[in-house]
This record gives sequence, structure tokens and C-alpha cells, in this order.
Amino acid sequence: MKRTNFVGALVLSFAVSLAGAAGLAHAGAATDVVKAKQTALFDLLKKPSNDAKVSAMFDELLDYQALAEASLGSEWAARSDAEKAEFSDLLKQLVRKSYERNLKKTLDFNIEYTAEEKKGDAIVVKTRAVSKKDARSEPVEIAYVMAEKNGAWRVKDIITDDVSLVSSYRSQFTKIVKKDGFPALIKKMKDKLAKGDV
Repeated sequence: MKRTNFVGALVLSFAVSLAGAAGLAHAGAATDVVKAKQTALFDLLKKPSNDAKVSAMFDELLDYQALAEASLGSEWAARSDAEKAEFSDLLKQLVRKSYERNLKKTLDFNIEYTAEEKKGDAIVVKTRAVSKKDARSEPVEIAYVMAEKNGAWRVKDIITDDVSLVSSYRSQFTKIVKKDGFPALIKKMKDKLAKGDV
């Protein structure tokens, strides 16, 4: 999966974590939340017609607002409330659709929880995804940047092999906005949704 895919990095990094998981000896609260949500998601995926429940569970773990704000960087402050709402909603839809489409492709991984580290106000939960089918395949290092929001731990960034999802988004989005304007970014997002090119 290409790193430059609009939301591919998120799909890969989050979806692979739904397969089996190895325990971390002294996991903290953030790791416990990620594990619990992943276990629940994996159970839902074993049964048909659970799309709505899977999406709802996914939404509970991801902080879409934080993701949207960070992804637009300095451009966020320049947007009206209506523009912020539209952008956030489109980003959420893109993430959901990509996740749903690619989820089954990335279930054949075992996940090892390797560390939990404090980084500023956030907690970074580090994991390692190992292919079940191809022992020669390089493991994927995935880190979930977690922060407490309204008493619950939420994912506000995902780092795959040292590549930050938020940084990748910000680079793509701000480039489009600076070159063609914010409406052009919205149009590109809508086009992707319409074409299913997610």
C-alpha cells in the first residue's frame, strides 16, 4: 500500500491491528483501551452485517476532530465554522470507507505490543505487526498517539514505520489549499468519495 494514498496509511496501520495481539507486560491505560477496542472489533468482524457497529467502534477510538485540525495545520484557523465542519465530515467519511474496504485485506497479522511511552500530553502505544502468512515479510512498526478527551483515550495520530499520518495529511492538504484554494481540496475529497477511490 503506497504511503501517498489519501488515507491508505491510516487504513493499513489501524486495520492490521485488529488481528491477534501479543501482550505487553506492564501496559498502561492507553494500551488497555487500544487492546479492548481491537478485541471488540475483531469479534464483530467474525459476524456478517455488523458494518454499523464496526464503524461506531472505530469512531469511538479515533479523535476525528484532532485529526482534522492537525491535518490542516495553520490552514485550520483560516477556515469558517462551516468549512471546518464540512472538511471534518468528509475526512471522516474517507477514513471510514477506506477502512471498510481494506480491513479484510489486513487481518492476517499478529500484533505485538512493544512499549507505552509518554510524549508531552500524549501517550504513544507502540506495536509491531507481523504477517502470519509470509515469515520473510518485514514487520510493520505502528505507534498510536493517544490523548485523553472527556475522560476517554482517543487516537489522535498514527505513526507507521516512522511516518506520521497527520504529517502526511498536512503535507498533502496544505499543498492543495495553497496552490488551488480550500474549495479545491473539498472537491477532491468529494470526488474520491463519489468514485470510491479511497
